[in-house]
Amino acid sequence: EKLNRLYGSLSDELSESLDVDVRYVPVSNYAAAVSAFRSGSLDLVWFGGLTGVQARLQTPGARVLAQRDIDAKFTSVFIANGASGLRPITSADQLVQLKGRRLAFGSESSTSGRLMPQYFLGENGVTMGDLAGGGPGFSGSHDATIAVVQSGAYEVGALNEQVWRSNVDEGRVDPSKVAVIRRTPPYV
Repeated sequence: EKLNRLYGSLSDELSESLDVDVRYVPVSNYAAAVSAFRSGSLDLVWFGGLTGVQARLQTPGARVLAQRDIDAKFTSVFIANGASGLRPITSADQLVQLKGRRLAFGSESSTSGRLMPQYFLGENGVTMGDLAGGGPGFSGSHDATIAVVQSGAYEVGALNEQVWRSNVDEGRVDPSKVAVIRRTPPYV
């Protein structure tokens, strides 16, 4: 609903400024955005890092037009349910504390909700096979990751720090149940 409102307005502004018909088309997930771009159903798409690479590899002639200033130093956060007993991780090598834990990522195609957190885990000795159940779970979205960790269904989750902050600011996070235990180093 929020995206429809925001990007509907952007589409109207672009249509007027460029004198071309521009309309916002919501997609259900990252894979659908890449597929619609590849097939030509969408001409301009705001991709994340991973899906941007996928789209360019699958679509001859595709190119990056712009990047937000904040994307040059993006971060993700690891959050933990209070009942997990996990406390703030003060150095990257302490990420090994997550071995044997139930960990949820957002979407498999999310740069900030899966790819980069998984990379930093691997750089510090935690493979996906080290997690409880032999691998991570996937909540489907950043907001859902907060929900599954807050509920206790997962002990730990990884998500986009901007989404985390927005949810905290809007009162959708119960700080007595879930908290940030580690911020990733910045990445592009």
